[in-house]
Amino acid sequence: MSTKPFVAQWGILGCGWISSEFVKDACRPMSSRSVTDVSHAIVAVGSRDDGLIDFAPEACGSYKAVVDHPNVNIVYVGTMNVSHYEDAKLALEGGKHCLLEKPATLNAAEWKHLVSIAQAKKVFLMEAVWTRFNPCMLAVQKAVFDGEIGDVRCVYSDLSMDAFGKRPDSHRVLSAELAGGALLDLGPYPMVWSLMILYRHPRNNMSPPENIGSTMLRHQQTGVDLATNWGMPFPKINAMAFCSATLLNETPGENVTRIVGSAGTTSSTTLLHTERSRERGKRPAALILCVSEIIVQGMTSRPLKYIVRKLVNPEKEDRVFHADEVHDHTFDGFGLYWEADAVARCLRGERPAFKVIGVEKTRRPGLKSADGLLECPEMTHAETSLAMEIFDKIRKDGGYKYVDGLEKVKA
Repeated sequence: MSTKPFVAQWGILGCGWISSEFVKDACRPMSSRSVTDVSHAIVAVGSRDDGLIDFAPEACGSYKAVVDHPNVNIVYVGTMNVSHYEDAKLALEGGKHCLLEKPATLNAAEWKHLVSIAQAKKVFLMEAVWTRFNPCMLAVQKAVFDGEIGDVRCVYSDLSMDAFGKRPDSHRVLSAELAGGALLDLGPYPMVWSLMILYRHPRNNMSPPENIGSTMLRHQQTGVDLATNWGMPFPKINAMAFCSATLLNETPGENVTRIVGSAGTTSSTTLLHTERSRERGKRPAALILCVSEIIVQGMTSRPLKYIVRKLVNPEKEDRVFHADEVHDHTFDGFGLYWEADAVARCLRGERPAFKVIGVEKTRRPGLKSADGLLECPEMTHAETSLAMEIFDKIRKDGGYKYVDGLEKVKA
């Protein structure tokens, strides 16, 4: 086998914040993360506004020019959410592989149509849920699957931002014309924790959640969702996911996701209450002991550390605890390069460099073409379809209807 790395030659659609972060990460030295098998080159960048283009890769005044560039072999779509479907469709119909920012589309029907085009053209397509490739996420997933906290019982995950009343209603997250709201913009991150931990759990056998329930608070002027909570039962493993996304407050970085298991522990609040009671010479009040847990820190989308917390003996009431086990997976850069590396390996035609947990039973005919994988084992077409179908249901149940004309394909 050649020792020369495979080079993914990227064309970038859109010059906004997320595209800029992707380009910066893709251009970081591969040696900074000890990667030698793949590399990245930014070939062309396109914008709908010529004035936004002023940097090194070839500047294209249209998205079609990027797609048609002979040296581009994969297109990254980092445009506004309402443009994802049409921009990805342009790339796929042009015969180019495509990495499409989350949320992939506005609804499941749009996504499924893109998949049909990709399959017909025999090109790669993936939703860019970058958190799936984050080393902290993968370490947490392995800890849960290895039974470090016993049988998994619950996943609590939130991503929220303090935008309502502080940003104008014309801002993309609040605007009905831009399909704003917390669910599509922030919701994919609590969703990915639930899917990675529960849906992909080996004992769940890729069984989808059942009887999904949700609540939604909508903006009185624009109609977009300001706050959405949803619960997803996974009866095959007796586990439940509790997800939330709001524009009303910030998610605390010290506890962005909490995963509860059956092995016995308590929360930091309980510990503090107990210690203060002892210091005052009082008997601690009766406390309800929780089960073991993993607490993820950083950002829901960009986890950096996790804590494992356990009782020494969960059958005793002595409140004796093991010291917190802190697992630090801090990394340089923004973290989009893990995703880019995985995509490059797919284009090269090989499985990812690390073991993918929970996907052994997802292989389907047509996954691989003569030139490479047509979908990524870590982020399959089916999982994006599942997430979009759940979001469709939540929107319907909450009474959130898109402005006429935004959805290009409907079920």
